[in-house]
Amino acid sequence: MRYGSDVVVEFLAAAGIEYVALNPGASFRGLHDSLDEAGTPQPVVALHEEVAIGIAHGYAKSAGKPMAVFVHDQVGLHHAAMALFNAWVDAVPMLVIGGSGPRDVTRRRPWIDWIHSGHPESAVIRDIVKWDAEPAALEAIPETLARALRIATTPPYGPVYVAIDALLQEAEAGDLPSGGPVAPAPPITAPRAVVDELAQALTAAERPAFVVDRGAPGASVPLLSLAAKLSAAVVDLGGRSFPAEHWADQTTAALADADLVVALELRDVTWGLTTVNLEDRSTTPVTAPGARVVAVGLAEQRGRGFLEPEAFAPGFERITAELTVFLGELDEAVAMQDRPDRRAALTAAHDATRAAAARAAADAAGEHPIAPAHLAASLARALADTDFQLANGLLGGWPRKLLPLRDESTYLGRSGGEGLGYGLPASLGAALAQKDGEKLVVDIQADGDLMYVPEALWTAAHHELPLLIVVHNNRTYGKDELHQAEIAKLRGRPGAPPPRGIRLQRPEIDFAGLARAQGVDAVGPIEDPQDLEKALQDAVHRLTVQQRPLLIDVVCRGS
Repeated sequence: MRYGSDVVVEFLAAAGIEYVALNPGASFRGLHDSLDEAGTPQPVVALHEEVAIGIAHGYAKSAGKPMAVFVHDQVGLHHAAMALFNAWVDAVPMLVIGGSGPRDVTRRRPWIDWIHSGHPESAVIRDIVKWDAEPAALEAIPETLARALRIATTPPYGPVYVAIDALLQEAEAGDLPSGGPVAPAPPITAPRAVVDELAQALTAAERPAFVVDRGAPGASVPLLSLAAKLSAAVVDLGGRSFPAEHWADQTTAALADADLVVALELRDVTWGLTTVNLEDRSTTPVTAPGARVVAVGLAEQRGRGFLEPEAFAPGFERITAELTVFLGELDEAVAMQDRPDRRAALTAAHDATRAAAARAAADAAGEHPIAPAHLAASLARALADTDFQLANGLLGGWPRKLLPLRDESTYLGRSGGEGLGYGLPASLGAALAQKDGEKLVVDIQADGDLMYVPEALWTAAHHELPLLIVVHNNRTYGKDELHQAEIAKLRGRPGAPPPRGIRLQRPEIDFAGLARAQGVDAVGPIEDPQDLEKALQDAVHRLTVQQRPLLIDVVCRGS
């Protein structure tokens, strides 16, 4: 016998979906059975829907292709909402398939089916997915899934949601075709005249600069070429975009004298080109007065009404285009410029910045608690001869200053929505993507963020995902402590301790014990800075020998 749920799973296999993350739910029992019987895609078991969605988020950024997630109706969907918000803001593709219904009210079980059946099922997440649907007949399932996957993988990317009625999952499907591979639509690009005008302006500019944030797959290749041709500064705002060791990589100080700034797929252009005063929330430009600013990307194609990613800033020129294609066309239109003095100045500034960061880390090497700079420097030395991928970790900006981030695949960037609970699940997704590859996946894991999804450690152990988890354990919610200190200062209480609820103390969390309890090897807590480097080197060696997760608990001060 062949069922509707078999049609769904066959579609996923034919479309090239390799993995499905799930936390079991009664509303997709048919899908679960079909997945288990088919053998492909492979199931990845999570103990919470936020973990399942986060795995798909990190996998897509690491593998460059989407995976699928099965979620339970309503209760599972509510649990998934925070992680879906992160994925939507971060413009990451994934295919989320939910169980629903039964839509036929005469077939519902009393109470339980009624409280789990939304009208529509997607109402609670409709504003944080790119598209949603609920096919009403078996024959509509393949077409709906194909459309969903095409929309998810057409820039601007995003998660999509398709609810499959429980009765359709369990209905006989006969010889209904399940569909095949799905091709994304051609990317959006700007008219050639727009490309040529910007190319001419960049050629004429004396001090051109690029600012990049989220980037796009493959975008660093033409950006590297443009930087070389124009001797242009590139300011990376912490996304997954530009190699940190390249001479063109500069701090935001490079924007102060730029006469033409091209902002590339920034999450918020004003945020990227200003500094913020926490006291009164005012902003100060980091660009020179009169500098021309051109923002390139697809931000204006992502507005949902419910949430706009950035304030409307009329002072910026905007070009609507998919980044990789646009930069490739721009690179073709720009000729090599002879600016040896400019390149020498940028190289000197880059080298001085890296050297200053190294000195600061060396000066902090003996500090107690362990300084984040020392943690980053020690990790950089441990990874020096290793092909690695930093799946997650801000650490006050020190990884970008000190780690050998060699290309756009070396660091996967931030969560998008800045929702807690992202780091470990996304890192599991990256480890899943790299499981049979050569890259060692690293997660610099904030302690508070980890406590939102501690059950993700079980998934790491259960699936034997090779992942180095370095817990930045400063025993506090650092960002909240910063804001509470600001409020204390404004209200005439300087030096006042942060209120209850900020510090993760009394008792301190035993992260190593938490990991071991779920089958993850663990070391720590490490409190002596002299013990740190050897522990990290041993951890890297262990992970190159055995394909299992390993957690190191490092007690640090704030960033």
